[in-house]
Amino acid sequence: MYKITRRFILPLLLLAFALPTFAQRGPAKDGAGQGKEGRLQELQLTNEQEDQMQNLRYAHEKILIGLKADLKTAQLELKKFKRADEPNKKKIHAQIEKVGKHRIAIDKARADHHLEVRKVLTKDQFKIFQKKMRAKAGHRGHRKGGPSGDHDQGRRPFRK
Repeated sequence: MYKITRRFILPLLLLAFALPTFAQRGPAKDGAGQGKEGRLQELQLTNEQEDQMQNLRYAHEKILIGLKADLKTAQLELKKFKRADEPNKKKIHAQIEKVGKHRIAIDKARADHHLEVRKVLTKDQFKIFQKKMRAKAGHRGHRKGGPSGDHDQGRRPFRK
């Protein structure tokens, strides 16, 4: 009897508890989770607008790649300074300033991109665009590290 329980019933119970975790979620709301094409389809962009939006996006992504690399490098340096055998307070504070400047540069680049997108869209399109972006931003908070996606936040810096 014990062998039957161990071989058949336990795996069946495990399967019964594991299956709901693989269940599909319902449809996304306000374009969230549909990808860029799904969110922008409702805007009814002209071909020229689509080309402009795509060019803006590529240029923005290219800029962000460099800025994010600089930020990660500055964060790595900060980590190195904090983990030193004899941490230097002045170096740590100076590096924190550099990290902050890199984050500000990223925020400014995002704001510039947003303003450029606004120039391409009509007022009605921009209202829809804002609604879609708010819906997307609402789902970002579920990622590790919060809305900015910064995975290093929340870690204790002096842990060895």
